[in-house]
Amino acid sequence: MISRINIQTDSDLNWHDTPGIEEVFVSRSGDKHDVEIPVCVITGREPGPTFTIMSGMHAGEYAGILAAHRIIKTINPDELLGRLIVIPVISKRAFYNRSMQLSPADEKEIHFVKPGNPKGTYSDALIDTLFQIVKSSDYLIDMHSGEMVQALYPWVPVPMIGSKEIQEATLALAKGYKVDFLEYRYEIEAIPPLCLALFEAGIINIWVEIGKNGLPSERDISAHHDGLVAALKTVGMLQGDPDRPKQKMLTGKRHQINASESGIWYPKITEGQIVEKGELLGITTDIFGNFLEEYRARTRSFVLYYWTSPAINIERKPHGYDWHSGLVSLLELEED
Repeated sequence: MISRINIQTDSDLNWHDTPGIEEVFVSRSGDKHDVEIPVCVITGREPGPTFTIMSGMHAGEYAGILAAHRIIKTINPDELLGRLIVIPVISKRAFYNRSMQLSPADEKEIHFVKPGNPKGTYSDALIDTLFQIVKSSDYLIDMHSGEMVQALYPWVPVPMIGSKEIQEATLALAKGYKVDFLEYRYEIEAIPPLCLALFEAGIINIWVEIGKNGLPSERDISAHHDGLVAALKTVGMLQGDPDRPKQKMLTGKRHQINASESGIWYPKITEGQIVEKGELLGITTDIFGNFLEEYRARTRSFVLYYWTSPAINIERKPHGYDWHSGLVSLLELEED
């Protein structure tokens, strides 16, 4: 049975203490906006950590959403220690609208919205409500993918902030993912504000990038799911030894190549490719196909993802966010 809870703060959330599964719509009513978030709470047979899994922050990133469903259907409360909170779709409004990247309500990029402003825009209220739901967590994994116009190579960014113990615990969550690369992020500016807010609340967290072009392939769904199971084993909530696949550690400065003019984008690279300094990344043309500009790598770099959509619009920058002029996201290579 699906229930509904209207909250103002986390103190309004009272999950069952007995082993079992609760499916709840958590809503919050405000002066300007009403938000609603679907939450599945799996309470284990014995006390233990609280672990949150969430997906659908960007509504067109589907592999994580289906992996969340798989977790809900396969985790047995009798085999679980502690409490598992699963949020399959953070923004129902964006999901059912088939939106990409930005909120259809206010065009904000909610990964970059900090909690603490419930009376702001719709995205502000949504993220603050999300924070109230997850703030009691010890651990959190946020699942992402390449949007419908992004060809993305699977990898896990790992925020390397805080004490040595926090960094080790954060890294341990990522170690079970069957991806070729982990990307260490030491600079605060390279970590989304929501992730920082979670760390400030004492929540060990990572976000995971697996999947491309909004396609929920079985390979990508399984990679998300298996990484989550490994993380739950890592923190002792499930029995068994966690997977520890071979991974390479990458550090380096990230930079994004953006178009200088609106037009049509012809990429000449693919995700996961290593490009050398000066190598051609792609060209743009005008609407008639006349050459505008070529774009080259400024240094030896790894192609994390690139935009597969030919449509490039430099005029559209909601809240200063330049996603619609993006061409390629690169990581300057410094391999450990």
